[in-house]
Amino acid sequence: MLVISVNSNRIYANGVSPYLPLKTDPLIELQIERLAAITHMPVLTKPYHIVTVNNYLNKIQKSHPILFQRLNSYIKRFKKQGAITQLSTTLSHSDNESEILINDRGITNDVTLKTTISGFYQINQYSIINVGGSIIDGKRIIPHNSYFSFGYEYLQFDIGYREHWLSPLQESSLALSTNAAPIPSITMSNVKPITAWNIKYEMSLGLLEEMDGIHFDNTISSGQPGFLTMQLSFQLFDWWTIGGVRTFMFAGGNRPIEASTIWKAIIDPISGDNCGGESDLQDCNKESGNQIASITSKMDFSIGNFPISILAEYGGEDAKDYKYSLGNIGQTYGIFMPYVNQNLSMYIEYTKFHDRWYVHHLYDEGYRNDGNVMGHWWGNNKALNDKSPGNSALLRLNWDVSQEMHLQTILKTAKIDAISNIHYSRSKEIKLTLKKIQNHGFMNYSISSGKDIYDDSYYRFSVGYNW
Repeated sequence: MLVISVNSNRIYANGVSPYLPLKTDPLIELQIERLAAITHMPVLTKPYHIVTVNNYLNKIQKSHPILFQRLNSYIKRFKKQGAITQLSTTLSHSDNESEILINDRGITNDVTLKTTISGFYQINQYSIINVGGSIIDGKRIIPHNSYFSFGYEYLQFDIGYREHWLSPLQESSLALSTNAAPIPSITMSNVKPITAWNIKYEMSLGLLEEMDGIHFDNTISSGQPGFLTMQLSFQLFDWWTIGGVRTFMFAGGNRPIEASTIWKAIIDPISGDNCGGESDLQDCNKESGNQIASITSKMDFSIGNFPISILAEYGGEDAKDYKYSLGNIGQTYGIFMPYVNQNLSMYIEYTKFHDRWYVHHLYDEGYRNDGNVMGHWWGNNKALNDKSPGNSALLRLNWDVSQEMHLQTILKTAKIDAISNIHYSRSKEIKLTLKKIQNHGFMNYSISSGKDIYDDSYYRFSVGYNW
């Protein structure tokens, strides 16, 4: 989705930019992550601006000609004033109705037919219309790529269902991912990094789906909470980018929306959003909402000709001891090896959670949208209001079997260390996906099998085509 005029050789230097796919095309997203690691791209959130990817693409033309060719060929579809940029359809079958597919916008195993489409039309240098989403079983629409963009290189606004992945990790995010349905929002961010520190910012304000069990002043009501996100990052060194993230769930139902309360919660979360103890706020009914904060990091370096990325996210669901430090810690560490050899890449991720993640005393449904946890997929394993800690791990191998065939293997597991009367088993899953070039796209064959947290076995197989 390059910011390009009708003349495909010209890129707008100071206009808005659309984005590359986010959790819709695993193979092209792998190539993008390879580029980001090799070139030390100073970005800690997704989706990536296409202008950013294009700017770094030329750096690998000589060193990684095959990767350059693949990405350059893909980007050509965006070098028009308007086009359909992605089209896919998948037919699936499973013996399990309740298992939630990770990072797939709340879709469950029992979905039979999924069709995804994306396209754009560039009105001019400073405005773009993006239209797209997924149709589920012919009756449900998830508009995860429908929004209007306007602005310029240092201040781009996106209005609509523009998604956010607030982490450098590739398969999870503590604060916000694509694990739940997208949120209609207004987002502002910069396309072009600011100063030599490559400063990037992103802020969004949206509205969650209606939920039950919102507490305020001894009443329980239903409503749509507001949702605010903030992210800021900068590149300390050529090889190290660091950032900070905050999300804020507030109001809804009988809970009032007051600008002063929201502002206090942002600048003074101890007294504005944590009651009791040493806080100035003693009435818990007057807490403004639910906040999560994290520190994110990406280190890119090479050992000889062997590139590697060390990714990390260290977050808190609350403040510790009513002080300005993170409490109820969640921490994720990842290692990405884009080229173990010429045809193989490896990604490993591990997360450990303290208690109270994705639950809150003001919101019975917790940190969710449309019934699904908005952060790490691990949270979907817990029952509502379950404060139990736990951990998860994931291994992903990508193998270019030949010039026409690619195999992806994912092993994942999750554990809930129950502190309630609920008994959980360790969930386990293996998923194999084979992609084969067919005409101008790919045929996809996928099979997964595992056991859920209740020790029930399940399987799922899919066949599809994407362009």
